[in-house]
Amino acid sequence: MKYYQLLILGNGFDVHCGLQSHYRDFFRNALLDTIGNNFGLRQLRAGVSGFWENLLIEYYKIYGDADYSWCDVEKIIKETLLCVIFTDKESSTCIWKNSYKNVKAGRSPYAVLQEFTNPLTQYYYSYCMQFFSNLLVRNVKHYSDEELQFLMIENLLQELHSFEKRFCKYLKDNIINPQNNKELNEKYIINAINLLNEIVRFSDRQYTDINNIVKRQEGTAILFEEFSNLRLTNILSFNYTALFDILDVKSPCQYSNVHGKLCNKPCEKDCDSSSVIFGIDDGFIQSNSQYADLRLFSKTYRKMFDTSAPMSILPSLNENSAITIKFYGHSLNEADYSYFQSIFDYYNLYGNNRVALVFYYSQGYEQTDSIYRLINSYGKTLINQEQGKNLIHKLLLENRLKIVEIK
Repeated sequence: MKYYQLLILGNGFDVHCGLQSHYRDFFRNALLDTIGNNFGLRQLRAGVSGFWENLLIEYYKIYGDADYSWCDVEKIIKETLLCVIFTDKESSTCIWKNSYKNVKAGRSPYAVLQEFTNPLTQYYYSYCMQFFSNLLVRNVKHYSDEELQFLMIENLLQELHSFEKRFCKYLKDNIINPQNNKELNEKYIINAINLLNEIVRFSDRQYTDINNIVKRQEGTAILFEEFSNLRLTNILSFNYTALFDILDVKSPCQYSNVHGKLCNKPCEKDCDSSSVIFGIDDGFIQSNSQYADLRLFSKTYRKMFDTSAPMSILPSLNENSAITIKFYGHSLNEADYSYFQSIFDYYNLYGNNRVALVFYYSQGYEQTDSIYRLINSYGKTLINQEQGKNLIHKLLLENRLKIVEIK
C-alpha cells in the first residue's frame, strides 16, 4: 500500500519559523517612515510611492497601530476596487466616472474633496482626478465609458504589480541578506525544515545547521539522502516561499505555490520577474456577475498565466494507495474554500475511507471552530444533503479526522 501525503501550508508556517511575513510586518518594516512616525509624521519611507502604498498610509492614519487588523491587503484591494470602479457608499456614485466628469468640467481637486468627509473617499478622488488629468493632457481623443473604465482598471493593476514586486523584495531581504546573496537566513531555514519534518516525518534527525541539510557533491548542492523520503509527499503552499528554491536545490517532492512565489533573481529597480499574486477571490467575482470586469484582479485568473506550476499537485489514488491531507498554519478562511472543495471532491472525501484529514496547530493557534465550519460548509455542497449533515460524524467514526498539537 502506498501512503501519500498532501501538505497544505498557510502563512502560519512561515511566521512560526521566524519569518516576518504578515502584511502588517511588511507595512511597518518596508513602507512606514518609522523615524518620522515618532514625531507624528505618518508617511511613507523616502523613495517609496504608489497607489496601494499610499492607500495603506491612509488606512494607518485612520486606524493607527493599536490593532493592525485593518492591514489585510487583499481585503483592502477588494473594497477599494468596489468603491472606485463601481459605487462608493459615501459618494453614492462611481468614483472613476464622477472624477472624469469633474476633470472635464474643469473643477479643481480641492473643491471636489471638500464634498466628502471620508479620508479614503478623498484619496480615491484625488488619485482618479490626477490620473484623468494626465490622460487628457496626453491625449484629447474622445473615450467611451468602457474605454475609460478599462484604462482605470489597467492602471490600478499596474500599480498592484509594482506593489507585489515591493513585497517580493521585502520577503527576499528577510530570507537572503541583501548585502550578500549567498548568506541565507539560516534560523528560518532550519526552523522550516524541522517543522516540515515534524509534520511529515521524513527523517529521524533534528536539524541544527544548514550543513546537515545540504551538502556539496561535485560542485553541486544536493540534499541529504533522507529527504528522498519526501517523494510521496506533495506540498500545496499558500505562501510565497518555496523551501527548496531558497536552498537552490532540486525539490525532492512536488511543491506548488498557489498564489505565486518569490523569484530567484536579484531584486532590481526595474525588476519584472515577480510572480507574487495579490488579488480577489474568484468565487466572489463568479457569484456577482456585475463585477465581471474585476476578473483581471482574480488570483485564479492570474494564476492561469503561471507556466512554472507543476501539471498536477494532487497524487492519483488506486485500490493500493491511501492519502492523508495535512494542514498547518492556514487560517481556513472562506476565501480559500474553493481550493479545499476541489481537493475533497477529487478524493471523494465522504465515500473513500482511504482519505484522511489531519489539522496540525501550535499552542495559542487552535482553530477547532474553523475546522468545524470548513467541513460543514463542504458537506453542504454534497448532492446528498443527509450525507453532508453527518460528514464530520462519519470522519470521526472512521478515524479519518484528527487535530494534532505540535509542541
